[in-house]
Amino acid sequence: MSISKNKNILLGLCLAGAFLLQPTASNAQDATTGKNPEIQDLAQQLKAQRDTISELQKKVDAYDKQIRAKRNEALNIRNQLDSLSDEIDQTKLRFELKRQQMAEVNLRIAETEERIKAKDAEIGNQKERISAFIRLLHQRGEKSSVEILLANNAFSEFFDQAQYMETVEGDLSVILQKLKAVYEKLQSEKKSLADEREELQALQKQLESTQISLEEKVTAKNVILEATQADEGKFQALLAQVRTEQAQINNDIMSLERELRAKLAASGDKTLSELSGQGFVWPVPSRTVTAYFHDPDYPFRRYFEHPAIDIRSAQGTPIRAVASGYVSRTHDGGLKYSYISIIHADGLSSVYGHVSCITVGEDEYVVQGQVIGCSGATPGTPGAGNLTTGPHLHLEIRLNGIPVNALNYLP
Repeated sequence: MSISKNKNILLGLCLAGAFLLQPTASNAQDATTGKNPEIQDLAQQLKAQRDTISELQKKVDAYDKQIRAKRNEALNIRNQLDSLSDEIDQTKLRFELKRQQMAEVNLRIAETEERIKAKDAEIGNQKERISAFIRLLHQRGEKSSVEILLANNAFSEFFDQAQYMETVEGDLSVILQKLKAVYEKLQSEKKSLADEREELQALQKQLESTQISLEEKVTAKNVILEATQADEGKFQALLAQVRTEQAQINNDIMSLERELRAKLAASGDKTLSELSGQGFVWPVPSRTVTAYFHDPDYPFRRYFEHPAIDIRSAQGTPIRAVASGYVSRTHDGGLKYSYISIIHADGLSSVYGHVSCITVGEDEYVVQGQVIGCSGATPGTPGAGNLTTGPHLHLEIRLNGIPVNALNYLP
């Protein structure tokens, strides 16, 4: 190899090394987090969006204080209607809050996509640089140190070239490490993007749930107005009637369950015990819970504690037994409250309320998943009763006759 050729290769390697070690435009943008105009614009939009969300959250919190204060006041028709109005207004704000949160997540997704695009471009750019550099290195060939020494007239030239080759190869190693770091950051951004899209889906479900909650609160207010015409005397009479009915239903379910379990045991019927540990299934296809066990936001909580979960379900949806068991009560109340009660193994029982039809009889066994009736709860329809918030299934799970949180038993 001639001295001039060695020097040309050396010069090429110097230039390539310097080129590799220069920061790319993408690197500069990433370092300053503001040079990319698309990302910078999205960051400004995100700040404005978060300010909007913060203001909405303050208004929701203010309604919380107002609603809690009313709950400590005497229960009368004016207080009840005002509370429901506040809850309706607050739910509207919550709906808007969810909408704005979704918009914020969409902006974050767009920002993350821009960062991924920049990282992809940077990786492609660096790969091209490294490929060019490796091609230059290849021109050097796989010569030994002896061959390089013989190709140079002076030991100093050999030493300079060998030392520089070590430096350049070290620089290549540094660049490869940087490329690896960029790639790992890209993977992190892609993970963030997947998480953000999951968050968006969760917010969409929450938005739908909030919409349902708003509809139910409006229905609850209309039901109260229709039943009382905003008259205090009628309201107090309705309140007394509802509390009496609830107490009577609860006593009937508990006492009948005790009697039937004792009767089955005395007759030697071991069917229930043989079903021990079966587990429960959801009674309707929907799993949208609109009111929870002892829910503080239940519109009629000041009338009685909500002993169930309410599952959103279209009027007339088939109801299936959550587990195999013995039908203890099928109460058809006409236009009043109708329900079905089933006792199961392990001291558990289930109650299905606001039913619009009943397809099983008392004192018979049913198997898990068997259709036992139809959901209801639309105001003014069979089985709905005096107080309802719209079509749903009221599901109670009881342990030794006492209502417990159904969600602790459903899959």
